[in-house]
Amino acid sequence: MSFITDKQTIDDLNIFAKSGSDSIYHIFNKTYTQGGAALLEELFRNPLSDEKVINERVAVLRYFQKSKLDFPLQGNRFEEAERYLSNTDPRSRLSNQGFSMADFKAAADSVTALIEILQGLKVFMLDIQSKVTENPYGAELVKVLALLNSRDLEFIFTDHGKGKISSGKIVEYDNILRFQQRDLLEKILQHIYRLDVYCSIARVAEARGYHFATALKRDANRLQLQGVYHPLLHKPVANSLEMAPDSNIVFLTGANMGGKSTFMKSLSIAMYLAHLGFPIAAESMAFSVCDGMYTTINLPDNLAMGASHFYAEVLRVKKVAVALGAGKNLFVVFDELFRGTNVKDAYEGTISIMEAFAGKPHSLFVISTHIMEAGEVLQKKCSNMIFRYLPTRMENGKPVYTYTLTAGITDDRHGMIIINNEAILELISHEKQAKKTQSSFTADKQTAEDLNLHGKFKQQSIYSLFNHLQTRGGEKELEGMFARPLNTPEEINRRSSVFSFFQQHRVIFPVIRSQIESMEDYLSGGAGAALPAVAWGIFSKKIKQVLFHNAELLQLQAGQSVTIEVLQAFRDFFKELSGKTQSVVYQKELDMASKIFQDSRLAELLNAPEGQLSLMQLIRNDYVIRHVMISQMENLLKLIYELDVFVSVAAVAAEQNFVYAKALPAEQMLLNMEGFRHPGLKNGISNNLHLTPDRNVLFLTGANMAGKSTFMKSMGIAVYLAHMGFPIAAKRMEFSVKDGLFSSINVSDNLDMGYSHFYAEVLRTKTVAQAVNESMDLYVLFDELFKGTNVKDAYDATLAVTEAFAANRNSFFVISTHIIEVGEALGKACQNVQFSFLPTVMKDGLPTYPYTLAAGITSDRQGMIIIENEKIVDIIKAKDPITTSAHL
Repeated sequence: MSFITDKQTIDDLNIFAKSGSDSIYHIFNKTYTQGGAALLEELFRNPLSDEKVINERVAVLRYFQKSKLDFPLQGNRFEEAERYLSNTDPRSRLSNQGFSMADFKAAADSVTALIEILQGLKVFMLDIQSKVTENPYGAELVKVLALLNSRDLEFIFTDHGKGKISSGKIVEYDNILRFQQRDLLEKILQHIYRLDVYCSIARVAEARGYHFATALKRDANRLQLQGVYHPLLHKPVANSLEMAPDSNIVFLTGANMGGKSTFMKSLSIAMYLAHLGFPIAAESMAFSVCDGMYTTINLPDNLAMGASHFYAEVLRVKKVAVALGAGKNLFVVFDELFRGTNVKDAYEGTISIMEAFAGKPHSLFVISTHIMEAGEVLQKKCSNMIFRYLPTRMENGKPVYTYTLTAGITDDRHGMIIINNEAILELISHEKQAKKTQSSFTADKQTAEDLNLHGKFKQQSIYSLFNHLQTRGGEKELEGMFARPLNTPEEINRRSSVFSFFQQHRVIFPVIRSQIESMEDYLSGGAGAALPAVAWGIFSKKIKQVLFHNAELLQLQAGQSVTIEVLQAFRDFFKELSGKTQSVVYQKELDMASKIFQDSRLAELLNAPEGQLSLMQLIRNDYVIRHVMISQMENLLKLIYELDVFVSVAAVAAEQNFVYAKALPAEQMLLNMEGFRHPGLKNGISNNLHLTPDRNVLFLTGANMAGKSTFMKSMGIAVYLAHMGFPIAAKRMEFSVKDGLFSSINVSDNLDMGYSHFYAEVLRTKTVAQAVNESMDLYVLFDELFKGTNVKDAYDATLAVTEAFAANRNSFFVISTHIIEVGEALGKACQNVQFSFLPTVMKDGLPTYPYTLAAGITSDRQGMIIIENEKIVDIIKAKDPITTSAHL
């Protein structure tokens, strides 16, 4: 039975990382072979769920650690041997006749390397054989020696001594090793890779002082963990925790930055590694083996599924519930359960779900929350729940964090102190710095990720929406436009008018991708050479063709022929384009193209009659295109790449019924959007938005799943595309050009920097505050500001920060929240705040969502209805498995 987990858990725990430098896998990957690294990754992806198998692996790794054995074959040429064995093409088989000296030398080196590897492996195995008779590795050693002692490999240990191998033997050995006994060699290599992994893990355990856990039987349902810490932190603080059937749920509280997320990750990483049989960052650990584990620490929304952050949380809880309802014994971690909803629903949802979890004594749960009041209720209802918190003490008016687990429920609330310590309000409100000149419109990495702007291969990215290009150069041009939006109305409106021109005339790109690629390949050989050098080069190719059947001349002829076809196609294309109405918007590019094509040298070449070219004509053409006019050809290619973008984007605009926004000077302070929607949603609901200097702050509320995040993303994408001069998903839009766009929609914690989720939110707010302080004119989107803290701090911080931002009349702000009480206070304090909400309509006891903006502040709270509609509590409590909806 396999151990169950999922990508969310893997990502939460940073088991693997894109860079590889800050992952748990990277800590243990000290392998010497590529095969060993691949095997280690495979082990990481497949934790064990059998205590006997886990303890056997622990015993093997302990032996290697205590023996301090180094990988015995590290000096050998493994990569060379692996490449050699991977070549199974029968045509590469050596024979006694017909092989080149280069082939023979490469084969001889590889055969020698492989023989040395096999000999070294046998020596190592024989050396430790008597020491592992009582260890589980002894059984594997017997298998390895049986393979090495195969009669088919006797020659390795008998024929081959220290002398040089003869050419005849090389041919014989090549045939045996690479073809006849290939399967046998592959089996041996797999054992070598496993040995490499064992040595790597043992070496890491010894160097880092890690210890091995003891796996207990599944039904014991216990966890005894002493001195656990996070393996990726430089100076971690260790903690201890014990859980049993009568204390199998931990209710965890603590102030912002108190260390809750780090503790939960430390605990979860230890549990994950323990199920691998790997050493852990702790003093000691004994644990009951689980069927699987699920963590929920950095959970994003899922726009593709139409899932808000709260609904993503609900679906996550449901996924766990289904596994529990199916009788699985799980290790479950939730960090700040239901933080994506209002306080009342979070309170009721937390109590309801944790009470249901309490009825599952064969699983272990660790759940953190800022809803401390829920703990007081659960203390009375659940006897198997233990309460722990990470305390904060105040020193000289500043919070100090011990990061040490303590019994009880916290009453620490220091969110506003952290905000004040970061001087956010001062940055927003104090005298502004002199404005710096910006080369382009600014949007940082967080904003790009929130709006899913970039990425050729990223699912549903805005870039991929427009990327229907015919050229690689066009793709790079499109990437450049996405990376550098424009920041003047003149530039933006000109680019929009060019797109509109191509859309109006339904222009089609005149050639196909392969033709452009052939032209690029052909032109890449140009070097500005003189005519004699060009002639000699082509004569040389002709000689090699006649004497050696060399194909270089044919390739040159084919490349030149396609290039001429492409040039003729674009000559006619640009000429036709110049005759269309409103072509003046593209006149600069048309003039550049015309100048190139009217050059007498190129015109003569392109107007020449068709037919087989003589060698002298081939030379003359090559000299003109690739040498004399190479700079013009490069300029023409750049025009072609830009043209590719204009044609592609215009086609998307026509197909999707997109429009072009009108850019206005920054000082006009106007954002007028009619019928805008999310371009990535097939049936997106459109909305209107009108912001002015007198109403430059939108305070947005609405129930879970009502569409707040989608509304903000739709607006942000439209603003970004408008600053690129690109078409937008709307009926009409006028906007003041600003210096930048900042969003805060899916902000996660940052363990590398020691940031909790709340502190990450604080720093994100500080980034925007700094930009405001630098006199930047901005579009700012904050989705559920300060949702990572307790209710009182979230209220105080949201009110203070929103009020400070509202005093800046040169920027537009859209701020959503579940703390609707803030709206009432803002209405009294600020005259320039517009209040809107996305309503919920109840039909037959079920919430429905029109996704249409309405004036005012919501009073909708349907979080518990959503939880009940998903039947999560019923699924957890069910004695028989319950069939659930397909989207899980």
